[in-house]
Amino acid sequence: MARTLVECLKLFNRKERYWLIRNALGQDGGELPLSESFRRNLGKEIGTEIPADTWWALDYHIDWLFGALALDSAPDIDSTTILKNPSVPTAAGHRLIRGAHEDFDFVVAFDRTIVLVEAKGVTSWGNGQMASKHQRLCEWEQLSRDVLTDQKRAAEPARIIVVLMSPKESAGLSKLDWPKSVNDGGNAPKFLTMDFTGAPEKFRVPERCNESGTASSAGDHWHLKSVSRPNLSEN
Repeated sequence: MARTLVECLKLFNRKERYWLIRNALGQDGGELPLSESFRRNLGKEIGTEIPADTWWALDYHIDWLFGALALDSAPDIDSTTILKNPSVPTAAGHRLIRGAHEDFDFVVAFDRTIVLVEAKGVTSWGNGQMASKHQRLCEWEQLSRDVLTDQKRAAEPARIIVVLMSPKESAGLSKLDWPKSVNDGGNAPKFLTMDFTGAPEKFRVPERCNESGTASSAGDHWHLKSVSRPNLSEN
């Protein structure tokens, strides 16, 4: 029997943090549901109602995502199947499957839809980080046919949506040309507001410094640096 897309994704989800949270907050080993408000807000952004039994995962490796997409596309793949790992023309020395821990912060999946969420709270978005994940998704669109050349294709392509989540949208991110298979035709990522209600006005960060309080990686002193929470009034 062919596996569903969600079942394929589940096969790779061995991140300890996910299982810790599910053990700590779930009941009797069952799936831990997303909140109604999160499903409602996310569904509004992607234009699709999010089911109550939607599956989710934390820190989901991009290599895992590609593995799940391959398994979903060609269900005859098993542990004895040897697949091609093509070189990436735009990234010298790299291949499609990296063996790296690069991941998406949060994944939501239901039916034929996968939502990849990247989140920032008090830290800023970085163009390099986003460009790398954008590049990986471009690679899958370009090279997945080479991987699955000898496999019987079974499923229609999954709908993949990238969502950025933070207290407010960043104006500093460079515009990227997303692959046609992502964001409903290569559109820019969606945005979801991160709620910091109830957070301290000032977070504290232990920072190494010298005797006068100047930050130093070799400091023989330290102090508690204050970091402001995001300005909620601007959201």
